[in-house]
Amino acid sequence: MLIMIARRLFSSQLRAVVAIIFAFLSTLTTTNAIILYRTGDPAANTTEPTGTLAGSGWQYEGLIGAFLGTAIAPHFFITAQHFGVQSSPFFYRGVNYTILQWFDDPNSDLRIYEVAEEFPDYAPLYSREDEIGQHLVVFGRGTQRGSEVFSGGLLRGWEWGASDSVERWGENQVNDTVSFGSTLGDMLYALFDSNGFPEEAHLSSGDSGGGVFLSDNGVWKLAGLNYSVDGPFYTSPGGDYFYAALFDMRSLYGINGILVTGNAPVPSGFYASRISSKLAWIQSVIGPGLVNISARAQIGTGDQVCIAGFIIQGSATKTKRILVRGMGPSLQADGLPPAATLMDPAIELHNSAGATILANDDWRSSQQAEILSTGLAPSNNKEAALIAVLPPGEYTVILRGVGATTGIGLIEVYDLDGSLDPDLGNLSARADVETGDSILIGGLIVRSAFNQVLLRALGPELANSGIAGVLSDPVMELHDSNGALLLSNDNWRDAPNSTAIEATGLAPTDDRESAILTTPAPGNYTALVRGAGDATGIALLEVYLLAQ
Repeated sequence: MLIMIARRLFSSQLRAVVAIIFAFLSTLTTTNAIILYRTGDPAANTTEPTGTLAGSGWQYEGLIGAFLGTAIAPHFFITAQHFGVQSSPFFYRGVNYTILQWFDDPNSDLRIYEVAEEFPDYAPLYSREDEIGQHLVVFGRGTQRGSEVFSGGLLRGWEWGASDSVERWGENQVNDTVSFGSTLGDMLYALFDSNGFPEEAHLSSGDSGGGVFLSDNGVWKLAGLNYSVDGPFYTSPGGDYFYAALFDMRSLYGINGILVTGNAPVPSGFYASRISSKLAWIQSVIGPGLVNISARAQIGTGDQVCIAGFIIQGSATKTKRILVRGMGPSLQADGLPPAATLMDPAIELHNSAGATILANDDWRSSQQAEILSTGLAPSNNKEAALIAVLPPGEYTVILRGVGATTGIGLIEVYDLDGSLDPDLGNLSARADVETGDSILIGGLIVRSAFNQVLLRALGPELANSGIAGVLSDPVMELHDSNGALLLSNDNWRDAPNSTAIEATGLAPTDDRESAILTTPAPGNYTALVRGAGDATGIALLEVYLLAQ
């Protein structure tokens, strides 16, 4: 126990300064490395891992200048910030990808680049916070294992050797997670253990940006990005320093002048920015910008039912799993009187041709177990729900009352898998807009921090589609999750950014209709649509996620 405490004390003192020094040095050098314990053969581990390590991340690594980056979404790859911005193309699976822009996390060393072309595949992200003790595979480029380091008459490790810019891989284990505060965030920490894995590995200067992968039930996922190493080391206090991959630091001095001692080997280690602690920021850049929509309105009959539309966009060979709910009785918990709510809602899911894909009246009548497993099952058995797995395309959901009953109802569409390809695109809801509690209330969850969102409230132009009784002058408000009013608009040409709205190519065709163009922070939002002067009629609320 005493030895373990001594090792932790040394490591924590060393970490406080090493990461800063390494980050500085790495801006001055382009050398990269995976250093192996078992061999100094420069040809070792220079091809994709096989056997039990097949598919462990090599296939997701690409080149950005002299460094590595990892594809994590159809148009995005992630790497480290501290080696600087690279303008060269990203070279991935034999193809150059054009860099459009990049995004830096202010609270870590992570940088995400966007490319113009679409990657054929990309790494899943490790989301669990159970990394400690997990077997890892790490990737880097370049230096060979250097000269042997002896101290106290014993071999302690190897200096960093000559750079050859060759990609290599190795194994290790997450020993700990370490926080470097608000500037650099959480790191995974791995030790170079002489009794470690068959391909036990350490890193050296400039290995920055290479991926660290962990297995999640047999699927290798990106868990970290290489950032730093322990060091430098000294043979005497104040003497010349050197960098090395050491499986035993005893009899050497750290940068703080402390001699490393102990009754057992004290290995040095490396650090990688921890993905699981930065998922919210990563998703704000790469994730589906809109993850669900809801619409609450007065549900009538005929054209006055509620119709929600959404688009699934992405690769034609992939699918998205969604949940649709039609709510009514449970809205009484929000203060609506029982007589005002839709007591027996029914929903239908249609494709772009109008064909019915699925329908449901009472949610327990079908898919009960699957719906329960989502944690989103309605609280009232009379309410409706269905789950569908859909290819890219345009879809509509219709909410009506069983037996032509009427009342206030809520229709919701949830993205269950959160996948990036395909993802939920533009969302809409059409309903009869009344007054008081019976206006159209649209809810949306925004995940992207960088996309503009355009909201439109249409009425007059719906008459061109043969709809009678349209809302002649819609007014729209956008509220945050606390109910605070953020923006409002009556006639879209009166908006202060009407020129920008028109530039999107999506401006309403009638000047009486409303539009709001904004770049919201990730969060939950509510859009209210009512008629000017308490006018009533059928209106359409639309939400467009615009390209970055």
